[in-house]
Amino acid sequence: MYVIHTGYIHMTGDIHFNKKDPRKKSMPKDNRFNPVYAFLVEHPNKGLLLLDTGLHPIFAKRKTGNFGLLLGSMVKTQTEKGKDIANQLAVMNYSLDMIQNVILSHLHLDHPCSLPLFRGRRDLRVFADPAELSMVDKPLSLFKGYIRAHLKGVDCRPLTYNLVVKPFYKVADFFDDGSVFIIQTPGHSPGHVSVLLNAVNGPILMTFDAAHREDNLKKKMPPIGDYEPALKTLFRIQQIMDRFPGMRVIYSHDPDQLPTLKLLPDFYT
Repeated sequence: MYVIHTGYIHMTGDIHFNKKDPRKKSMPKDNRFNPVYAFLVEHPNKGLLLLDTGLHPIFAKRKTGNFGLLLGSMVKTQTEKGKDIANQLAVMNYSLDMIQNVILSHLHLDHPCSLPLFRGRRDLRVFADPAELSMVDKPLSLFKGYIRAHLKGVDCRPLTYNLVVKPFYKVADFFDDGSVFIIQTPGHSPGHVSVLLNAVNGPILMTFDAAHREDNLKKKMPPIGDYEPALKTLFRIQQIMDRFPGMRVIYSHDPDQLPTLKLLPDFYT
């Protein structure tokens, strides 16, 4: 599994901790820019699987990127030419055409924004939770961080869940071989999912935005979203981590974890 660091994102208001937690008001402000990742999984039989898409290359030329003027003025980014998934994969002699499946953790603007790079690919399968696909089409979804244009020209299909693996109630064995598990982890968004890889050297959990940072778990404070479901999701993530103490965990926007990660071309097995 390759971790592709595509740049940084920042939104005023420290969205990493939910305002409904009474401790939030007393916390010091944290205005750091936070990493934005995509993850490439190389399956021995099923080919290449991309988890989220990272920042679009247009952000290296235009500050608002493909977020539009409104959201682009609210959500700040930092990146540079060559950090997008297409250019980074080219260094590995991979191309976007080699990717056969894409799973989106959720559809908030920074996670599918490189999906337009795949437009017109009839052989590509893109998946998101049904609740996320529903959110995109709702009135005023833009003001909740959803950009319908990111999905234009791509066949985005609803995930189906076929397992209950407690403490989680909706789990998909994506390749039906126990290698990639998609776990419904709602709260930050209605149809948010996390991904658990059954890797050679032990499990790897990508929390995505169910836990922006390790501190979400340490402080038992979920990120912004629907507070109660998000808090329950945190407890369930902690339960699975306690069950497998050697599990490697990667958080979606943790600037403190970034220096410790193996980044492409290095990899996890």
